[in-house]
Amino acid sequence: MSAIFFSSNTEPECKEEIHSILDIPTEALGEKYLGLPTAIGRSMDGVFDFIGDRIRNSVNGWGERQMSCAAREVLLKSVAQSIPTYSMSCFKLPAKLCQRITSYISNYWWGSSIDNHKIHWLKWSKLTKSKGDGGMGFREMKLFNQALLGKQGWRLMSNLESLCSKVMKGKYYPNSDFLNATRRKRSTVTWRSILHGRDILKGGLIKRVGTSSSIDAWSDNWIPGTVSMKPIVRLDMATAVTVADLITEQTRLWDVDKLKENMSVMDVEAVLKIKLSSHPMEDLNAWAFERNGVYSVRSAYKLLKDIQMSEADYAEGGTACSEGLGQWWRHLWKMKIPPKVRIFWWRAIHSFLPAKAVLLRRHVSKEGHCHDCGHSSETIFHTMFECSYAHRFWECIKEMTGLKPPRLHLTHG
Repeated sequence: MSAIFFSSNTEPECKEEIHSILDIPTEALGEKYLGLPTAIGRSMDGVFDFIGDRIRNSVNGWGERQMSCAAREVLLKSVAQSIPTYSMSCFKLPAKLCQRITSYISNYWWGSSIDNHKIHWLKWSKLTKSKGDGGMGFREMKLFNQALLGKQGWRLMSNLESLCSKVMKGKYYPNSDFLNATRRKRSTVTWRSILHGRDILKGGLIKRVGTSSSIDAWSDNWIPGTVSMKPIVRLDMATAVTVADLITEQTRLWDVDKLKENMSVMDVEAVLKIKLSSHPMEDLNAWAFERNGVYSVRSAYKLLKDIQMSEADYAEGGTACSEGLGQWWRHLWKMKIPPKVRIFWWRAIHSFLPAKAVLLRRHVSKEGHCHDCGHSSETIFHTMFECSYAHRFWECIKEMTGLKPPRLHLTHG
Protein backbone atom coordinates (compact mmCIF):
# COMPACT_ATOMS: atom_id res chain seq x y z
CA MET A 1 0.00 0.00 0.00
CA SER A 2 1.39 3.41 -1.01
CA ALA A 3 1.85 6.20 1.53
CA ILE A 4 3.29 9.71 1.66
CA PHE A 5 5.49 11.26 4.31
CA PHE A 6 5.61 15.04 4.75
CA SER A 7 8.00 17.29 6.60
CA SER A 8 6.65 18.90 9.76
CA ASN A 9 7.01 22.26 8.00
CA THR A 10 4.53 21.36 5.24
CA GLU A 11 1.32 23.42 5.25
CA PRO A 12 -1.97 21.47 5.57
CA GLU A 13 -3.28 22.98 2.31
CA CYS A 14 -0.19 21.77 0.46
CA LYS A 15 -0.63 18.28 1.94
CA GLU A 16 -4.25 18.09 0.79
CA GLU A 17 -3.32 19.22 -2.73
CA ILE A 18 -0.58 16.59 -3.06
CA HIS A 19 -2.87 13.88 -1.66
CA SER A 20 -5.45 14.82 -4.29
CA ILE A 21 -3.00 14.97 -7.21
CA LEU A 22 -1.33 11.63 -6.41
CA ASP A 23 -4.52 9.98 -5.18
CA ILE A 24 -2.68 8.59 -2.16
CA PRO A 25 -4.68 9.35 0.99
CA THR A 26 -2.44 7.53 3.46
CA GLU A 27 0.24 9.49 5.31
CA ALA A 28 2.81 7.30 7.03
CA LEU A 29 6.53 6.67 7.44
CA GLY A 30 7.86 3.13 7.39
CA GLU A 31 10.83 2.10 9.48
CA LYS A 32 12.79 1.18 6.35
CA TYR A 33 12.58 1.92 2.65
CA LEU A 34 14.48 -0.24 0.14
CA GLY A 35 16.35 -1.77 3.06
CA LEU A 36 17.60 1.56 4.45
CA PRO A 37 16.43 3.42 7.58
CA THR A 38 13.99 6.22 6.69
CA ALA A 39 14.43 8.42 9.77
CA ILE A 40 17.93 9.05 11.17
CA GLY A 41 18.59 11.59 13.90
CA ARG A 42 21.84 13.34 14.76
CA SER A 43 23.16 10.25 16.50
CA MET A 44 23.66 7.19 14.31
CA ASP A 45 24.42 4.83 17.19
CA GLY A 46 22.57 1.57 16.66
CA VAL A 47 20.85 2.67 13.42
CA PHE A 48 22.92 0.36 11.21
CA ASP A 49 23.56 -2.42 13.71
CA PHE A 50 21.44 -4.73 11.55
CA ILE A 51 24.34 -4.82 9.06
CA GLY A 52 26.75 -6.16 11.66
CA ASP A 53 24.16 -8.68 12.81
CA ARG A 54 23.64 -9.97 9.28
CA ILE A 55 27.37 -10.42 8.76
CA ARG A 56 27.76 -12.15 12.12
CA ASN A 57 24.91 -14.57 11.39
CA SER A 58 26.32 -15.38 7.96
CA VAL A 59 29.85 -15.99 9.20
CA ASN A 60 28.68 -18.03 12.20
CA GLY A 61 26.89 -20.36 9.79
CA TRP A 62 30.16 -21.04 7.98
CA GLY A 63 32.02 -21.78 11.21
CA GLU A 64 30.40 -25.18 11.50
CA ARG A 65 32.33 -26.37 8.45
CA GLN A 66 36.10 -26.73 8.36
CA MET A 67 37.28 -24.65 5.41
CA SER A 68 40.68 -23.85 3.98
CA CYS A 69 42.02 -20.30 3.95
CA ALA A 70 41.21 -20.11 0.24
CA ALA A 71 37.56 -21.04 0.83
CA ARG A 72 37.28 -18.56 3.71
CA GLU A 73 38.72 -15.84 1.48
CA VAL A 74 36.09 -16.44 -1.21
CA LEU A 75 33.20 -16.43 1.27
CA LEU A 76 34.38 -13.30 3.07
CA LYS A 77 34.91 -11.32 -0.13
CA SER A 78 31.79 -12.47 -1.96
CA VAL A 79 29.33 -12.43 0.96
CA ALA A 80 30.50 -10.67 4.13
CA GLN A 81 32.09 -7.70 2.39
CA SER A 82 29.18 -7.25 0.00
CA ILE A 83 26.46 -7.04 2.68
CA PRO A 84 27.14 -3.41 3.73
CA THR A 85 27.85 -2.12 0.21
CA TYR A 86 24.36 -0.74 -0.50
CA SER A 87 24.16 1.11 2.82
CA MET A 88 27.70 2.44 2.44
CA SER A 89 26.86 3.92 -0.95
CA CYS A 90 24.28 6.19 0.74
CA PHE A 91 25.53 6.82 4.28
CA LYS A 92 28.79 7.17 6.15
CA LEU A 93 28.68 4.24 8.55
CA PRO A 94 29.79 4.81 12.17
CA ALA A 95 33.44 4.03 12.86
CA LYS A 96 32.44 1.54 15.58
CA LEU A 97 30.36 -0.45 13.11
CA CYS A 98 33.19 -0.52 10.56
CA GLN A 99 35.52 -1.77 13.28
CA ARG A 100 32.99 -4.40 14.30
CA ILE A 101 32.69 -5.68 10.72
CA THR A 102 36.48 -5.70 10.38
CA SER A 103 36.78 -7.70 13.60
CA TYR A 104 34.31 -10.32 12.35
CA ILE A 105 36.11 -10.74 9.03
CA SER A 106 39.59 -10.75 10.55
CA ASN A 107 38.72 -13.25 13.29
CA TYR A 108 37.13 -15.65 10.80
CA TRP A 109 40.01 -15.33 8.34
CA TRP A 110 42.68 -16.18 10.89
CA GLY A 111 40.73 -18.53 13.16
CA SER A 112 37.73 -19.99 11.28
CA SER A 113 35.40 -18.45 13.87
CA ILE A 114 34.23 -15.00 14.93
CA ASP A 115 34.65 -15.69 18.64
CA ASN A 116 37.91 -17.68 18.64
CA HIS A 117 40.75 -15.19 18.90
CA LYS A 118 43.65 -16.91 17.15
CA ILE A 119 46.93 -15.21 16.28
CA HIS A 120 46.46 -12.36 13.81
CA TRP A 121 49.76 -12.63 12.00
CA LEU A 122 49.41 -9.38 10.06
CA LYS A 123 47.78 -6.08 10.99
CA TRP A 124 44.54 -5.35 9.15
CA SER A 125 45.81 -2.27 7.28
CA LYS A 126 48.48 -4.46 5.62
CA LEU A 127 46.17 -7.42 5.07
CA THR A 128 43.94 -5.10 3.03
CA LYS A 129 46.76 -4.23 0.65
CA SER A 130 46.45 -5.71 -2.83
CA LYS A 131 47.81 -9.20 -3.42
CA GLY A 132 50.47 -7.72 -5.69
CA ASP A 133 51.74 -5.69 -2.73
CA GLY A 134 51.89 -8.57 -0.26
CA GLY A 135 48.37 -8.33 1.23
CA MET A 136 45.23 -10.38 0.67
CA GLY A 137 43.08 -7.70 -0.95
CA PHE A 138 40.39 -7.50 1.73
CA ARG A 139 38.51 -4.20 1.91
CA GLU A 140 39.26 -1.45 4.39
CA MET A 141 35.63 -0.67 5.23
CA LYS A 142 36.06 3.01 6.14
CA LEU A 143 37.99 3.74 2.94
CA PHE A 144 35.61 1.76 0.75
CA ASN A 145 32.68 3.62 2.35
CA GLN A 146 34.26 6.96 1.42
CA ALA A 147 35.01 5.80 -2.14
CA LEU A 148 31.37 4.77 -2.60
CA LEU A 149 30.12 8.13 -1.29
CA GLY A 150 32.45 9.89 -3.70
CA LYS A 151 30.36 8.35 -6.48
CA GLN A 152 27.29 10.24 -5.20
CA GLY A 153 29.20 13.50 -5.36
CA TRP A 154 30.34 12.73 -8.89
CA ARG A 155 26.70 12.20 -9.93
CA LEU A 156 25.71 15.57 -8.47
CA MET A 157 28.48 17.19 -10.52
CA SER A 158 27.97 15.36 -13.79
CA ASN A 159 24.13 15.10 -13.85
CA LEU A 160 23.13 18.69 -13.17
CA GLU A 161 19.64 18.21 -14.63
CA SER A 162 18.73 15.22 -12.47
CA LEU A 163 16.01 15.67 -9.85
CA CYS A 164 18.39 14.73 -7.02
CA SER A 165 20.98 17.27 -8.17
CA LYS A 166 18.38 20.04 -8.40
CA VAL A 167 16.97 19.28 -4.94
CA MET A 168 20.42 19.18 -3.32
CA LYS A 169 21.50 22.39 -5.02
CA GLY A 170 18.31 24.20 -4.03
CA LYS A 171 18.69 23.16 -0.40
CA TYR A 172 22.43 23.16 0.28
CA TYR A 173 24.30 25.25 -2.32
CA PRO A 174 21.87 27.54 -4.24
CA ASN A 175 24.54 30.20 -4.82
CA SER A 176 27.59 28.06 -5.52
CA ASP A 177 28.60 24.71 -6.99
CA PHE A 178 28.92 21.33 -5.30
CA LEU A 179 32.69 21.53 -4.80
CA ASN A 180 32.39 24.81 -2.88
CA ALA A 181 29.27 23.92 -0.88
CA THR A 182 29.61 24.25 2.88
CA ARG A 183 28.34 22.06 5.68
CA ARG A 184 25.49 23.86 7.38
CA LYS A 185 24.39 23.41 10.95
CA ARG A 186 21.84 20.66 11.44
CA SER A 187 22.54 19.20 8.01
CA THR A 188 20.99 15.82 7.31
CA VAL A 189 23.00 12.63 7.64
CA THR A 190 22.71 12.15 3.89
CA TRP A 191 24.31 15.52 3.11
CA ARG A 192 27.08 15.02 5.67
CA SER A 193 27.80 11.63 4.11
CA ILE A 194 28.02 13.12 0.60
CA LEU A 195 30.44 15.79 1.85
CA HIS A 196 32.58 13.02 3.34
CA GLY A 197 32.80 11.45 -0.13
CA ARG A 198 33.60 14.85 -1.65
CA ASP A 199 36.95 14.90 0.17
CA ILE A 200 38.33 12.08 -1.97
CA LEU A 201 36.61 13.50 -5.03
CA LYS A 202 38.54 16.76 -4.67
CA GLY A 203 41.80 14.84 -4.38
CA GLY A 204 41.36 13.15 -7.75
CA LEU A 205 39.63 15.80 -9.89
CA ILE A 206 41.54 17.38 -12.72
CA LYS A 207 40.61 20.07 -15.22
CA ARG A 208 40.52 19.04 -18.86
CA VAL A 209 41.91 21.98 -20.79
CA GLY A 210 39.36 23.57 -23.14
CA THR A 211 39.21 27.35 -23.42
CA SER A 212 41.41 27.23 -20.28
CA SER A 213 40.21 30.65 -19.14
CA SER A 214 38.65 29.18 -15.99
CA ILE A 215 41.73 27.18 -14.95
CA ASP A 216 44.07 28.80 -12.45
CA ALA A 217 47.56 27.91 -13.65
CA TRP A 218 48.92 27.50 -10.11
CA SER A 219 46.16 26.29 -7.79
CA ASP A 220 43.95 24.07 -9.98
CA ASN A 221 44.77 20.48 -10.94
CA TRP A 222 45.27 20.37 -14.72
CA ILE A 223 48.52 18.52 -15.55
CA PRO A 224 47.85 14.75 -15.88
CA GLY A 225 50.52 12.15 -15.23
CA THR A 226 52.18 14.07 -12.39
CA VAL A 227 51.90 13.59 -8.63
CA SER A 228 50.80 17.14 -7.82
CA MET A 229 48.73 17.60 -11.03
CA LYS A 230 49.83 21.27 -11.01
CA PRO A 231 53.15 23.07 -11.63
CA ILE A 232 55.74 22.23 -8.98
CA VAL A 233 57.77 25.44 -9.40
CA ARG A 234 56.55 28.97 -10.12
CA LEU A 235 59.47 31.04 -11.42
CA ASP A 236 60.07 34.58 -10.10
CA MET A 237 59.42 36.04 -13.57
CA ALA A 238 56.09 34.21 -13.94
CA THR A 239 53.24 36.40 -15.27
CA ALA A 240 50.64 33.77 -16.23
CA VAL A 241 47.45 33.72 -14.19
CA THR A 242 45.28 31.24 -16.06
CA VAL A 243 46.24 28.39 -18.36
CA ALA A 244 44.90 30.48 -21.28
CA ASP A 245 47.91 32.78 -20.82
CA LEU A 246 50.15 29.85 -21.83
CA ILE A 247 48.38 29.10 -25.12
CA THR A 248 48.72 30.88 -28.48
CA GLU A 249 45.16 31.97 -29.24
CA GLN A 250 45.43 31.95 -33.05
CA THR A 251 47.00 28.50 -33.47
CA ARG A 252 45.65 26.81 -30.31
CA LEU A 253 49.15 25.51 -29.50
CA TRP A 254 51.23 25.79 -26.36
CA ASP A 255 53.42 28.89 -26.24
CA VAL A 256 56.74 27.23 -25.40
CA ASP A 257 58.49 30.54 -24.62
CA LYS A 258 55.81 31.54 -22.14
CA LEU A 259 55.90 28.11 -20.53
CA LYS A 260 59.67 28.41 -19.99
CA GLU A 261 59.21 31.89 -18.53
CA ASN A 262 56.70 30.68 -15.96
CA MET A 263 57.67 27.19 -14.82
CA SER A 264 60.48 24.65 -14.51
CA VAL A 265 61.76 22.44 -17.33
CA MET A 266 60.12 19.37 -15.76
CA ASP A 267 56.74 21.13 -15.64
CA VAL A 268 57.12 22.36 -19.23
CA GLU A 269 57.75 18.80 -20.47
CA ALA A 270 54.63 17.57 -18.66
CA VAL A 271 52.46 20.39 -20.06
CA LEU A 272 53.62 19.84 -23.65
CA LYS A 273 52.27 16.27 -23.45
CA ILE A 274 48.72 17.68 -23.12
CA LYS A 275 47.03 17.69 -26.51
CA LEU A 276 44.91 20.78 -27.19
CA SER A 277 41.72 20.73 -29.22
CA SER A 278 41.75 22.85 -32.38
CA HIS A 279 38.23 24.00 -31.50
CA PRO A 280 37.87 25.73 -28.11
CA MET A 281 35.41 24.08 -25.77
CA GLU A 282 34.52 24.47 -22.12
CA ASP A 283 36.94 23.36 -19.43
CA LEU A 284 35.65 20.14 -17.89
CA ASN A 285 36.16 18.38 -14.58
CA ALA A 286 37.50 14.85 -15.03
CA TRP A 287 38.66 12.04 -12.76
CA ALA A 288 42.44 11.84 -13.07
CA PHE A 289 42.79 8.14 -12.27
CA GLU A 290 40.72 6.73 -15.14
CA ARG A 291 41.56 7.07 -18.81
CA ASN A 292 38.00 8.01 -19.72
CA GLY A 293 37.91 10.67 -17.00
CA VAL A 294 34.88 9.14 -15.28
CA TYR A 295 34.96 8.52 -11.52
CA SER A 296 35.16 4.89 -10.44
CA VAL A 297 34.93 3.44 -6.95
CA ARG A 298 37.80 1.07 -7.74
CA SER A 299 40.32 3.80 -8.55
CA ALA A 300 39.12 6.02 -5.70
CA TYR A 301 39.57 3.20 -3.20
CA LYS A 302 43.05 2.50 -4.57
CA LEU A 303 43.93 6.18 -4.15
CA LEU A 304 42.71 6.17 -0.53
CA LYS A 305 44.60 2.96 0.20
CA ASP A 306 47.82 4.33 -1.33
CA ILE A 307 47.51 7.46 0.82
CA GLN A 308 46.94 5.35 3.93
CA MET A 309 49.97 3.16 3.28
CA SER A 310 52.19 6.14 2.42
CA GLU A 311 51.28 7.80 5.71
CA ALA A 312 51.91 4.54 7.59
CA ASP A 313 55.29 4.05 5.91
CA TYR A 314 56.27 7.64 6.73
CA ALA A 315 55.25 7.18 10.37
CA GLU A 316 57.34 4.00 10.56
CA GLY A 317 60.32 5.81 9.08
CA GLY A 318 60.64 3.80 5.88
CA THR A 319 58.88 1.81 3.20
CA ALA A 320 57.17 -1.51 3.62
CA CYS A 321 59.57 -4.41 3.13
CA SER A 322 57.08 -6.26 0.93
CA GLU A 323 57.24 -3.57 -1.78
CA GLY A 324 60.48 -5.01 -3.13
CA LEU A 325 58.75 -8.38 -3.51
CA GLY A 326 56.02 -7.02 -5.79
CA GLN A 327 57.02 -9.06 -8.84
CA TRP A 328 57.31 -12.20 -6.73
CA TRP A 329 53.88 -11.71 -5.23
CA ARG A 330 52.35 -11.27 -8.67
CA HIS A 331 54.15 -14.40 -9.88
CA LEU A 332 52.86 -16.38 -6.89
CA TRP A 333 49.20 -15.45 -7.44
CA LYS A 334 49.41 -16.31 -11.15
CA MET A 335 50.77 -19.81 -10.54
CA LYS A 336 48.49 -22.61 -11.74
CA ILE A 337 48.28 -24.43 -8.43
CA PRO A 338 45.37 -24.89 -5.97
CA PRO A 339 44.41 -21.59 -4.26
CA LYS A 340 45.05 -23.03 -0.79
CA VAL A 341 48.62 -23.86 -1.84
CA ARG A 342 49.18 -20.30 -3.04
CA ILE A 343 47.95 -18.99 0.32
CA PHE A 344 50.21 -21.47 2.15
CA TRP A 345 53.25 -20.06 0.36
CA TRP A 346 52.01 -16.50 0.97
CA ARG A 347 52.05 -17.34 4.67
CA ALA A 348 55.44 -19.05 4.43
CA ILE A 349 57.08 -16.08 2.69
CA HIS A 350 55.62 -13.74 5.31
CA SER A 351 56.74 -16.08 8.15
CA PHE A 352 53.12 -16.58 9.20
CA LEU A 353 53.49 -20.30 10.01
CA PRO A 354 53.64 -21.48 13.66
CA ALA A 355 57.22 -22.75 13.67
CA LYS A 356 58.76 -22.79 17.17
CA ALA A 357 61.28 -20.03 16.44
CA VAL A 358 58.51 -17.79 15.08
CA LEU A 359 56.31 -18.42 18.13
CA LEU A 360 59.27 -17.75 20.43
CA ARG A 361 59.93 -14.42 18.72
CA ARG A 362 56.27 -13.49 19.18
CA HIS A 363 56.40 -14.51 22.89
CA VAL A 364 53.87 -17.29 22.34
CA SER A 365 56.23 -20.20 23.01
CA LYS A 366 58.94 -20.44 25.69
CA GLU A 367 61.28 -22.58 23.57
CA GLY A 368 62.36 -22.52 19.95
CA HIS A 369 64.18 -25.79 19.32
CA CYS A 370 62.93 -28.55 17.01
CA HIS A 371 61.37 -31.45 18.91
CA ASP A 372 61.78 -33.85 15.96
CA CYS A 373 65.51 -33.55 15.18
CA GLY A 374 66.79 -31.54 18.14
CA HIS A 375 67.96 -28.53 16.10
CA SER A 376 68.43 -25.43 18.25
CA SER A 377 66.10 -23.25 16.16
CA GLU A 378 62.95 -24.52 14.42
CA THR A 379 62.57 -21.83 11.76
CA ILE A 380 60.18 -22.11 8.82
CA PHE A 381 63.14 -22.77 6.53
CA HIS A 382 64.37 -25.52 8.85
CA THR A 383 60.89 -27.09 9.03
CA MET A 384 60.54 -27.22 5.25
CA PHE A 385 64.05 -28.10 4.11
CA GLU A 386 66.56 -28.90 6.88
CA CYS A 387 64.69 -31.09 9.36
CA SER A 388 65.19 -34.86 9.09
CA TYR A 389 61.46 -35.25 8.39
CA ALA A 390 61.74 -32.66 5.60
CA HIS A 391 64.65 -34.56 4.06
CA ARG A 392 62.61 -37.76 4.01
CA PHE A 393 59.66 -35.90 2.47
CA TRP A 394 61.76 -34.48 -0.39
CA GLU A 395 63.38 -37.87 -0.99
CA CYS A 396 59.92 -39.40 -1.41
CA ILE A 397 58.95 -36.59 -3.80
CA LYS A 398 62.09 -37.26 -5.83
CA GLU A 399 61.31 -40.98 -6.03
CA MET A 400 57.70 -40.35 -7.07
CA THR A 401 58.23 -37.52 -9.56
CA GLY A 402 61.94 -37.36 -10.31
CA LEU A 403 62.00 -33.78 -9.07
CA LYS A 404 64.19 -32.44 -6.32
CA PRO A 405 63.97 -29.14 -4.44
CA PRO A 406 66.17 -26.32 -5.77
CA ARG A 407 69.17 -25.11 -3.82
CA LEU A 408 67.84 -22.13 -1.87
CA HIS A 409 70.03 -19.37 -0.49
CA LEU A 410 67.69 -17.74 2.01
CA THR A 411 68.04 -16.08 5.37
CA HIS A 412 66.90 -18.62 7.94
CA GLY A 413 63.99 -17.12 9.86
